[in-house]
Amino acid sequence: MSKVKVKFKFTYNMALLTICIAMFVAFTIINPAFAGMSYMSETIKMVIEIGIMALPLTLLIVMGSIDFSMASVLVLSVAVGGILTPLVGGVLGVIITLVLGMSCGALNGALVARLRLPPLVTTLATMYLFKGITLVITLANPAVGANVTATRAAMMMGAGLIAGIPTQIWIFLILAVVFHLLLSKTTYGRTLYAIGLNENATKFSGVHTSRTKHLTFIFAGLLFAIAGMVFMGRFSTIQFNSADPYTMQVITACVLGGCDIRGGRGNVLGTILGVTIIGVLKAGMNVILLPQTQQRVVLGVVLLLSLLVFDRISSRATRVKTPAVST
Repeated sequence: MSKVKVKFKFTYNMALLTICIAMFVAFTIINPAFAGMSYMSETIKMVIEIGIMALPLTLLIVMGSIDFSMASVLVLSVAVGGILTPLVGGVLGVIITLVLGMSCGALNGALVARLRLPPLVTTLATMYLFKGITLVITLANPAVGANVTATRAAMMMGAGLIAGIPTQIWIFLILAVVFHLLLSKTTYGRTLYAIGLNENATKFSGVHTSRTKHLTFIFAGLLFAIAGMVFMGRFSTIQFNSADPYTMQVITACVLGGCDIRGGRGNVLGTILGVTIIGVLKAGMNVILLPQTQQRVVLGVVLLLSLLVFDRISSRATRVKTPAVST
């Protein structure tokens, strides 16, 4: 009876998981309080908004696009919703918040998918546009000023508990499952990969690529607004520049998780691992009292190392799959 040999394949996601566990163990040795349930809960809550925004950004990067306006969409949608909620009520306030997020995504999608403008420059422009509108709206309202107070719905999402677990963790887990299935198990997900690999070939095969890209930007705007409500509830208030640091952290999480910025490659599980590593790293740097200025340097080094590791593993996988040509 012949034995079947099972060849172990060390994937990039496994490398990320190994790094995450190693960092967790190292920080726990430095300070045992790091492994406590209360500190773990705070660590998770610290990156929930990053994780929620990273999910739709994964879709955008997979299809070869990007969105630098995400933090501005987040703030604009919840700021306007927060200002109008006392006037129109909680339910309409939530609807306005979500619709405004989708509208911002629709504008980005129209410019990128319909007018075929480059996404990087386009979303940089809309980032300043949305941020400027938020600044004008908040400062022009004497009753609001620079701060917008969190609505009841936002407080439930950002500071509530369900079965003893923070509500925002439940929100992220549900969204993570939905996006994983959406990208890996549906025709829509396969279309995103195809667009990222070769948009022209995908278009000539009969796929309405511009409509798919436009829909993905709208979808992203909706998730940015949801992340904004969680953010607003967690901090009880929001300013026009509150979420500015999130843009690069979200992009870092996606790239760290294995998303190829050129498109056609990436997965939600890798993005979740990337978000987790950033959360553990940020919490660990706080534990060892590393200054904020130096923390940015560390995050930059981690991103560069992840790119090198991802390139090495991808190159090795390509060599294995490519058959040798005899001469």
